[in-house]
Amino acid sequence: MLGLLFGHTVYAITTVLAAFMAGLALGSMLFGRRTARFSDPIRTYALLEFGIGVSCALMPVLIWVASFAYLSLARALGASYATFGILQFILLFALLLVPTTLMGGTLPVLSQALVRRDDETRRTVGALYSLNTFGAVLGVLVAGYGLLPAVGNRTTLWIAAAANVVVGFIALRYSGRPQISPPAPARGARRREPSRPATTIAAPAGRLESWLVLIALAISGAVSMIYEITWSRALSLVIGSSTYAFTAMLAAFLTGIAGGAALYSFRWGHRHTPLVAFAWIQAGIGVAAAVVLLVFDRLPEVFLSIVRQSLAPSFVESVQLLVSVLVFLPTTLLIGATFPCAVAALAGTAARLGRDVGRIYAVNTLGAIVGAIWTGFVLVPTLGVHASIKVGIVTNLALALVLCIPGSLPNSRWRWAFGGVSLAMIAAVIFVPGWDRRVMSTGPAAYAAGYIYLSKTVGMSTVLRSDQVLFYRDGPSATVAVTRDEFRTSLRVNGKVDASTDLADMPTQAMLAHLPLSFHPNPRTVLMIGLGSGTTAGAAARHPVERLDVVEIEPAVVDASTFFRRENGDVLSDPRLSLTIGDGRNFLLVAPRRYDVIIAEPSNPWIGGIASLFSAEYFALARRRLEPGGIMAQWVQGYSLAPADLHMIVKTFQSVFPATTVWHTATGDYVLLGRIEHTPLDALLIKARYASNPSLRRDLERIEVPDWPGMLGYFMLADADTSRYADGGQLNTDDRLSLEFSAPRSLHLETAVAAWRSLRRFKTADFPDLTPESRKELETAPARHAIGKVYLTRGVLAEASSHFQRARELDPAYTPALLGSSQVALRSGRSAEALALAQDVLAREPRNVEALVVAGLASTGPNARAKAATFFDQARALQPQEQIQRVIAKLSPGGFQPGR
Repeated sequence: MLGLLFGHTVYAITTVLAAFMAGLALGSMLFGRRTARFSDPIRTYALLEFGIGVSCALMPVLIWVASFAYLSLARALGASYATFGILQFILLFALLLVPTTLMGGTLPVLSQALVRRDDETRRTVGALYSLNTFGAVLGVLVAGYGLLPAVGNRTTLWIAAAANVVVGFIALRYSGRPQISPPAPARGARRREPSRPATTIAAPAGRLESWLVLIALAISGAVSMIYEITWSRALSLVIGSSTYAFTAMLAAFLTGIAGGAALYSFRWGHRHTPLVAFAWIQAGIGVAAAVVLLVFDRLPEVFLSIVRQSLAPSFVESVQLLVSVLVFLPTTLLIGATFPCAVAALAGTAARLGRDVGRIYAVNTLGAIVGAIWTGFVLVPTLGVHASIKVGIVTNLALALVLCIPGSLPNSRWRWAFGGVSLAMIAAVIFVPGWDRRVMSTGPAAYAAGYIYLSKTVGMSTVLRSDQVLFYRDGPSATVAVTRDEFRTSLRVNGKVDASTDLADMPTQAMLAHLPLSFHPNPRTVLMIGLGSGTTAGAAARHPVERLDVVEIEPAVVDASTFFRRENGDVLSDPRLSLTIGDGRNFLLVAPRRYDVIIAEPSNPWIGGIASLFSAEYFALARRRLEPGGIMAQWVQGYSLAPADLHMIVKTFQSVFPATTVWHTATGDYVLLGRIEHTPLDALLIKARYASNPSLRRDLERIEVPDWPGMLGYFMLADADTSRYADGGQLNTDDRLSLEFSAPRSLHLETAVAAWRSLRRFKTADFPDLTPESRKELETAPARHAIGKVYLTRGVLAEASSHFQRARELDPAYTPALLGSSQVALRSGRSAEALALAQDVLAREPRNVEALVVAGLASTGPNARAKAATFFDQARALQPQEQIQRVIAKLSPGGFQPGR
């Protein structure tokens, strides 16, 4: 919910995390200091739970109020977009202050309530910490896999708030009862005298050692956040970035913490003095993390070898959880032991236990805050994920080395040995080579089906190492790579291809800009959400716009786009372009200006957080930022997306933009053009701009649009047809972000044809609603042929055939239309019809090379090979073999043929 207001940049997320943990630290310190004054700590705990429940239940209202404050302050201060971080932290801290402070107070208050004897400290506090964390695991799993998909954000929050209130009532029932005394010894049992005064199970550390442990605890808290952030970033390259993947990661991390706390409290804690245990724990964390670091780049193959059994959503989600546990558990079991170990080392008598637990928890949490900020803002952007993990490992080993100095090990010989081994490991970790970038940029979660298929012939290891990596960088939000194979250059974000030079991708990237800018009467200002390879921005820059604002969330994408200068026309050097690094939705929220055209090409909605860029509230934000008569262009995928989800996206968009047309730009890619008013489009604007703009003509020719009417060769549904298609079903809203949870479950399904057919059933018009002058201009044989040729190039054969047939009706003597019909027949597998039509063309134009090739490919029956050879020989006499082969490649049966 907070991300919808403040954005999903790493800085906004880190700010939320820091504000949340700051409240926990404050609460643990404040309530910890006062626990001794509470006559009934159980009753105090109950009141804390009541307060948490009430404040969380009010959170939607508070966020609504905060949104007004955020916008008002941002505009009043005149702050630049880059300075909103300070304002965000202040508002976030104010929003979260009450619930998080109360949450932070629960552990010290419960510890004070339940620990009656000094020798219960380790077990009871460790058990409370473990139970609390196991509860968090349960909450993550129930919310992530059940409540959020089923009932949405607000209801899930209210259910959690109600649970807090119920816990408060349960605690209140047990408040006011007399303190539980230790059980009396059995009759006849020999009474044991304590061997030492009843202080704690181990005497508290001295002053120097106490400070040493506190400092080490804070540093350990910081390092734990390094691991949580970096391992999560690395795991997203293996198991994907869906909401289910992040749920699995968080659950695995917390499970290790809870298990480690329980193991230390009940199994490990009695074996060493706390200071020795703390040193060993730090060394163990470093060693465990180093082992995982060494083998991590083998995980993509491990993941694929398991999901080879099944790509069913439930099985894939189980594997995501399994892989997350394999990565997190070795380190988090030991990280979980640090807190109860510190309590055992630092806590005094039971009478002041709440104060001590509060202080220890606050120190650990403050360290975690520093670690989160340092990792998100500095370490990962500067050093990268791999090196940041090495920083964590080295820090753990160094802590272990320092802690063994003041005599925590039994004798100097052991200390020298421990120190020597620690130093040797530190040196070894520093020189551990980086992961194989070819493997880490493959995106196994997104392309599992393809990799599994290819590995049947060449082996998985070869498949994952086949591409050349031109660029690789761990940015603040994602890992960005540019790879090249024999067919294309691709931009990959967390392994998933977001743009490429493939002819299948280029039309979408270009038409996303050309369509809205060509239909708008006077597009002067343009906003683009997402830079990608820059190809769409480059296409927009070919139009005479005055200002082109681009918002990109990941700085590394900007650097990667320089590898696509030929495709994007070096658009970043265009003085009209203004680039903002930030969250696109947040930019729309605080943008100081309106735009004639807004172009949105977010990543796929199965990726966590992206579904909020397909919600009704997001589209409404965009609508408010449009000038009168403005146009919104929205990319939508039809591949690996259930038709029901595609319907939900179109319905949501159309609910905000009543005049919506659908354009089919590639096999599984669509562009929605949204306007507020139902006014006819003027196609003559395209004609005028095509004639006067050589740069625009070259860009259209690059994607095989031969003439200006060819842009209509991407048309799918008119306003009225879209409205009928969008009827019924549900909306994707900020509160019920259904797409976030349904999209990942169709990731491995072949849905492109089904999506196309679900839309095609509603098509009743050849063109969108056009002005009469435009329709007249398009009702000519050359115009209809140009449109049909684009449909043919894209493999949409039914539409191509319809336009070629109409061209022949308008002018029976127009030979190119006859040739087009023969090509459609050939690609549809109707060889006899294709041959007859090609021969009709040759009767008119005996030297028509394309007709000769069609005739050669369509030759069947007796002596077919000889007939084909005759046609091909004639063609080779007119054009080089290389050009003949290119024609053959385009005319061979196959491609996207849903209309057959």
